[in-house]
Amino acid sequence: MDLLPNSLSFRIVTTLDLDGDADVPSGFTGRARRGYADGTRAVAWYVDGLLDDPSRTVPAYRRYRCGGELKFEMWYRAGLLQDPSTGAPAVRGFYADGTVHYEERFTRGRRHDGPGGAPALRKWRADGTLRHELHYRDGVRLSRAPSSLRAGRSAALALAPAEERR
Repeated sequence: MDLLPNSLSFRIVTTLDLDGDADVPSGFTGRARRGYADGTRAVAWYVDGLLDDPSRTVPAYRRYRCGGELKFEMWYRAGLLQDPSTGAPAVRGFYADGTVHYEERFTRGRRHDGPGGAPALRKWRADGTLRHELHYRDGVRLSRAPSSLRAGRSAALALAPAEERR
């Protein structure tokens, strides 16, 4: 158990220290710290056995490189990936220098475009240039970006999953 600051007070948190991908006990509530053979480590937060963000500013899962740099983070609600706020993605990966490598947006555990048509998946090269973007609706990849709506395409065609248009 650890004593952690929680706003203006402190709270006691049950903490498990695990090796690699060892199982978390069913129904566990608290923090699980994992160490891997390659020197990386992770911190995960659980409520009733499901990954769940411990606060609005801390994601449920963070993985760190050997040197302590953040590799990626994932935000969960009741075991499902979920964007923590309107403008923030549920999953974000980082290069070793701390710049963003990729972002993924989720709604109730499914990839889903963000507000204003922001793509559900974006990847960048190490030099910061955009590599690619993919659009999703309720976990189904769209073959055309919703921006095609502004180019005069019909809403039904632009938002229909690829397999529905064949």
